[in-house]
Amino acid sequence: MTALLSLDLDGTAVFDRMVSARDKKALDRWRNHGNLLAINTGKSIFATDSVLAPSSVTFDYCICFTGAVVTDAHFRPFQVHYIPPELVAAVVADLATELVNIYATTLDNDWSLVTNIDRPSTILSLFTRMELSAIQDHEFIGVPILALDNTLRDSLAQRLTDRWHDVADCHRNQEFLDLVPVGCNKGTGLRDLLSGPLADRNLDVWSIGDSWNDIEMHQVADHAICLPWSPPEVAAVCERTVDSVADLIDSILGKDPSWDA
Repeated sequence: MTALLSLDLDGTAVFDRMVSARDKKALDRWRNHGNLLAINTGKSIFATDSVLAPSSVTFDYCICFTGAVVTDAHFRPFQVHYIPPELVAAVVADLATELVNIYATTLDNDWSLVTNIDRPSTILSLFTRMELSAIQDHEFIGVPILALDNTLRDSLAQRLTDRWHDVADCHRNQEFLDLVPVGCNKGTGLRDLLSGPLADRNLDVWSIGDSWNDIEMHQVADHAICLPWSPPEVAAVCERTVDSVADLIDSILGKDPSWDA
C-alpha cells in the first residue's frame, strides 16, 4: 500500500531554518519508494518555500497556513480560506501595547504589522513591513503573533478565542499564536487533501509533528508520531516517539545501508 507522510516543519524537520542532510536524504528516499509527502505547517507559502528551497526538499502537496490553504507541489492552491481584514485591524488595535510582534500572511507574502519584541524569530524571519493603513487593501489568510512569555501567550490565546471564535481559530505553537479562518487546522487541511485530489487513493497515512498545533493532524492519521520534546498533550495522541524524521522513515522502510549515521 502506498503511504503518505504528513510532515510538520518547525521543531520537526526544520531547525535554524534548515532541513538536515540526513532528514533530506530520508525524505527523498520516502518519495523514491513511491510514497507521498505532504508538508503540513503553520507557515505561509512564502515562508515554507524560503526554508525548503535552500535544502532542495521536494514534496507532493503542501498544507500551509495551519490548514487554511492546500496546494500542489508547485504551491498552486486548490483550497483557500480567508479571514476578514477587519479582524486583522482589530487584533492590531487590541494587542498593540502587549509584548508581542504581530504579523499577517497573504498568499504571496508575510507582513510585519507591530514590533514590540526586539529579538527576531528564527521561525518567521523574512517579512515586509506593512503600514497599518494598508490592511484594508489585502486579503489575509492568517495572523501569526509572536509571544515569548508562556503566561502571556496562554492569556492571549484565551482572549483571542473568546473574542473571535465565530470568525477565527487560535492555534498555539511553541512561540507563536496563529489566528486562522474558523474551522481550519492541520487536521482539516489533511482531510481536504485526502478527500480532494487523493480521494481515489488507498493510502496508509503517517504524521510526524512536535507541537500542540499538530494534534488535529495526528488525530486524522493512521499512525501518529511525535518527538522527544513534544508536550505531554501531543504525546498522548501519538502511538510512539522518534528522535528524527530520518529515524521514522528508516523504521518504516528499513534502514538505508548507504547512509552511515
